[in-house]
Amino acid sequence: MGSEGISFRGGDSSPEFHTVLSEFKRHGCNILVTGRVSETTTNRTTIQLLGASTEERKRVLVLTGTTARYVNSKLPAGTTIDDPDVWVIDWGNDERAITESVPMPTVPRPVSDDGLRELRSEITSAVSFYDEWADGLGASELRFSLDSLIKPLEQHEQPTVERFLRTVTALIRGVSGMAHYHLPLPDDTEIVQELSPLFDARVELRQTESLVPEQRWHVPKYDQTTNWVQL
Repeated sequence: MGSEGISFRGGDSSPEFHTVLSEFKRHGCNILVTGRVSETTTNRTTIQLLGASTEERKRVLVLTGTTARYVNSKLPAGTTIDDPDVWVIDWGNDERAITESVPMPTVPRPVSDDGLRELRSEITSAVSFYDEWADGLGASELRFSLDSLIKPLEQHEQPTVERFLRTVTALIRGVSGMAHYHLPLPDDTEIVQELSPLFDARVELRQTESLVPEQRWHVPKYDQTTNWVQL
């Protein structure tokens, strides 16, 4: 994802946004993507964060809100689900997660934690495979996408989901990868604020009356938020 037109709104002591983005790419990062937008906009964001097909990338996609038959709409042009550098983990069970219900359920359904443990194990296997295949992944070579945190939060207690996220985010940082996790809720929702400390940044999405999708970044390390720019 480029940094054209994006800048922090204030604070002379902070670095330029493009400098922060370069730092994320060098050292790895985990990004929470928020906002209620169309599926087309969500997919467009995923495509940008997964990196262009002209670049050397290993892409791991976790599907919890959709199933594998939709995955090509989330991949950069020139990349398909059949490519050896694309690994898809389908946790959707052929059902779309319910994303239109707000607020989030306060009492999750009593589902065993085994599902998240298995998912964590599959993610670890995928990342480890590419790390060994590449004989050590380069900076931001690994791109990871989790299409929705709604289903895990619906089915598990929040502390369980947070433990899962801590493990996965640490795994991604360990190989200097770039990961993003969609939480299709307004940025000021309580659950967004509670989960934010687990991530290096948030990308907030919105669609105005003109339906033009826009984005802005929140970077807690520098206590900075960017301007809104067209996605």
